Amino acid sequence: MIIKITYRIIYNRAKRFDRNGKASVVIEAYQNPNRRYFSTGLKLTPGEWDKRKNEVKGRPELNRLIRSRITELETFETRFPTLYNRPFALQDFDLMKLKDKAEKIPTFSGFANEQIDKDRIAINYITHQRYKRTIKLLVGFGQQPAIEFSTLTYNFIEGFDFYLRTVEKLASNTIYKHHQVIQKYLAIATKKGYFNIKDNPYNDFRPKKAKVESAVLLPAEIEKIEQLNFTKETEHLAFYRDAFLIAYYTLLRIGDVTRIRQSNLIETDKGLVLEMKAQKTGKLNRLPLFDLHCTPNNLSKPEQIIKRYWRTDNQPLFARSHPKLNEYVKDVIRLAGISKDVTFHTARHSGITYLSTVLPTPVVQQLAQHSSIATTMGYVHISGQQVTQSLNQVKWF
Repeated sequence: MIIKITYRIIYNRAKRFDRNGKASVVIEAYQNPNRRYFSTGLKLTPGEWDKRKNEVKGRPELNRLIRSRITELETFETRFPTLYNRPFALQDFDLMKLKDKAEKIPTFSGFANEQIDKDRIAINYITHQRYKRTIKLLVGFGQQPAIEFSTLTYNFIEGFDFYLRTVEKLASNTIYKHHQVIQKYLAIATKKGYFNIKDNPYNDFRPKKAKVESAVLLPAEIEKIEQLNFTKETEHLAFYRDAFLIAYYTLLRIGDVTRIRQSNLIETDKGLVLEMKAQKTGKLNRLPLFDLHCTPNNLSKPEQIIKRYWRTDNQPLFARSHPKLNEYVKDVIRLAGISKDVTFHTARHSGITYLSTVLPTPVVQQLAQHSSIATTMGYVHISGQQVTQSLNQVKWF
């Protein structure tokens, strides 16, 4: 008697989580009494998994991906007797792996796009779209429906680099990031056996990265921004000014500022404490807001801003798209009479630079959530004026 195989989806089969608090989603194929398990490529936190429905919460595209993997297994099982002239058994999935490897060598562009979509749960929307644009540019340069792995030679990548500089007119560091995306997915393809590391064009081609001197605002310039008065025409900029100042006071990255909710704010006897996991690193950040940029009044500067935007529905306090924040911050800077080329990230650079003049570097490193002091020092930009002021404060005798 032929025993039909049943399939089910299992979250966290191993009953353990990785260092990011995530566990795998696998597919179990059951043919009494034997079982086989197949990876879906997904790793999720418990909060991202709907235990009752046994599916990914609010992510239909990922649930479709899991379903398509099951369909792939079911199709092979159904077709097997015709292909091999015998009943299917669970161990025959090994033949599927061999068949897939022999027949299903994808194109690089198709493989990369599929991997980028799989990575969507681990990267933010902006990064996901940037990765997608890299592949789109690559396909556009190749003038083909898809880019084969064999197409990615040294000459092709060199030509792509030239195309980005001359036709697309992109900046050096933007081009460098596009090359990083290609390198990333070539490395994954190599691990999966689709690409030979010896054929990697980046063994010889070295993308050029320009050194960029980040703009930094001095305390006097931050004070100008703090003291801005807004008219009816410019009152919409108050929100963007305050979001920028929060980033300056707390050293938070833009992706974390836009995610601050009331549930991240703990009221203590001393004042507010901000507690949240950093989007980029996954590290838990616990910032005593009451001890940052204190004032003679009861509330510190970051607490004063937070209180202005306090809300009870637990929606993000500073929810805006990253491009919009960067766009309107430039208007705020101009309104303050500052001519520097500033982005939202300037707030983090400026905040770290200022704190490095009043706090020990290891403390600044901890507040900035940097893994090494070397990274923190890369954010410190001391001006000649600050050097002079510091020297004047030294008691030499």
